[in-house]
Amino acid sequence: MIRVLLVEDDPMVAELNRMYLSRVAGFELVASVRGASEALALLQSRPVDLLLLDIFMPGQSGIELMAEIRRQALEVDVIFVTAARDTATLDRALKLGAMDYLIKPFEFERLKQALEHYRETRHMIRRGEALDQAELDRRLARRPTEGRKAEGLPKGLDRNTLDKVLQAITAWPEATPWFTSEAIGQQVGLSRVSVRKYCEFLCELKVLRMEPGYGTGGRPVHRFLLQKGYLREVQRYL
Repeated sequence: MIRVLLVEDDPMVAELNRMYLSRVAGFELVASVRGASEALALLQSRPVDLLLLDIFMPGQSGIELMAEIRRQALEVDVIFVTAARDTATLDRALKLGAMDYLIKPFEFERLKQALEHYRETRHMIRRGEALDQAELDRRLARRPTEGRKAEGLPKGLDRNTLDKVLQAITAWPEATPWFTSEAIGQQVGLSRVSVRKYCEFLCELKVLRMEPGYGTGGRPVHRFLLQKGYLREVQRYL
């Protein structure tokens, strides 16, 4: 069995990840901790094969924890499970040797794929097989788009644009949670009318809630509110 330590400060997310892990054969949860210091203490006291590691945590970040793990030469692999989506953080994680990088929110199938890929790679190395280049490439290749294919979007909508719009929406400040399609359009470089189509689609999935209103001159200006609990509904279209 592959021994896993879950490092996540949000109890609800930790419980979800714990449930996901239990559904993949060959893995057992050693413990679930909420911070870097707890994780490091546990790694120094008992064997762990794999960390499922968040980045944004109180105190030391997940990136800082992984750097310390490498400094101490602790033998443990890391899969990041985080909301951090900037390229600088991703680059740092990969340079430190992360096995995979999952951006929240994600579906179970994506985590399952990461875990199964890790399990197969680990077993291949432990068996000490002699492989030719083609077989090695096949086994080490990461194909995150395999598995369930993205579902078709309504006519006129584009998957890449949907992803840009969704990123802008999820990054919208919580202090002023309501936004307009015009405001999101300014963020992603699209017209208000174009963004409105994507917002209406997200309303159909219940990812957004719409509140009708009017601006100056009586022009309809609808406001939208993100409903985070439904974000998983849009993942199959990305």
